[in-house]
Amino acid sequence: MPHVLASDHGRTAQAEPIVLPASRGTGVDMEDPAVLRAVLDHASTCYAILDGRDQRCTYANAAFRNCGVVPGAVLTQAFPAIDRTLLDEATASRQPQKRRNGSWELEATPLCGTDGEVRGILVSARAANDSRLTAEELAATLAERDKQMREVSHRVKNTLQLVSSLMTLQALTTKDPVMRGAFQEAGGRISTVTQAHQRVHMAEREKEVKVDFGQYLRDLCAEMEAGASMSGPERRIVATADRVSLPPESVIPLALIVNELVNNALKYAYPPGVPGDVEVGLHALPEGGYRLSVSDHGRGLPPGFDPVRSDTLGMKVIRAFAGQLKGKLRAEDGGPGARFSVDLPG
Repeated sequence: MPHVLASDHGRTAQAEPIVLPASRGTGVDMEDPAVLRAVLDHASTCYAILDGRDQRCTYANAAFRNCGVVPGAVLTQAFPAIDRTLLDEATASRQPQKRRNGSWELEATPLCGTDGEVRGILVSARAANDSRLTAEELAATLAERDKQMREVSHRVKNTLQLVSSLMTLQALTTKDPVMRGAFQEAGGRISTVTQAHQRVHMAEREKEVKVDFGQYLRDLCAEMEAGASMSGPERRIVATADRVSLPPESVIPLALIVNELVNNALKYAYPPGVPGDVEVGLHALPEGGYRLSVSDHGRGLPPGFDPVRSDTLGMKVIRAFAGQLKGKLRAEDGGPGARFSVDLPG
């Protein structure tokens, strides 16, 4: 599990002031152990004190605790960046020992009594300044970070797939058709999030700043078409898209809008058992920005339908994500059929 830098937890110049223990005087009593502990606990550098005999942690400041180091722990196990050799050398030499391990600058200082016996070891760890790393060390650090990000992304994908599978299983074992449909729709949404997450991760691995949403939209519609054909009459989902590059944070919201609009068309546009097409488009607008559209050639919209006031879950999801993307949602009769569009800024 990657260690979290103390600075990631807000221990910067904007941190809260140190609250000292109550004292009789108005100044700071540096002879008071509680004062020294309070100062040490608020330091941005990770500090721990180890027992001189078994090298177990007897104290860890807040920065070290944020990294998972707690009193009683074996430091070399809780914080693998520090190896036992560093501690043994400090104990044997009775002199401070420094070392750099990847992105960490480490120091072990023996705490000796008046008899010269090492009673404890003060250990510090701080994030190394990457500008001071050699090219090889920097490459190794970046490679390790990339590996950790791939592992995290893989676990997220697996978790989403597991949840989607559980939704599908629940739908298959539910006798109530309304509940079955609700579980299927929830599973479809999770599946869409999984696919979008995977596409974003692929772009990041290839060092791309943005995602080609046009290509992703065609792939998404092909998968939705395959799924729709398995559960009913033939449904063609035809996607046409310009090359539109989107930042990663926009991919999942827009993918969920597509999922909801397409599923609405599949569910309501055509009578049961009747085949029909759904057309999905993503095109640049002359005045800037782009337009996502989903249309069909079916029954059309019910009288008085207003997408802004509709209280169905699908329309609530569409409105929420369109608002997040600062988009403008419209619905109109296509004569025949219905057409939904979302105009989005560039």
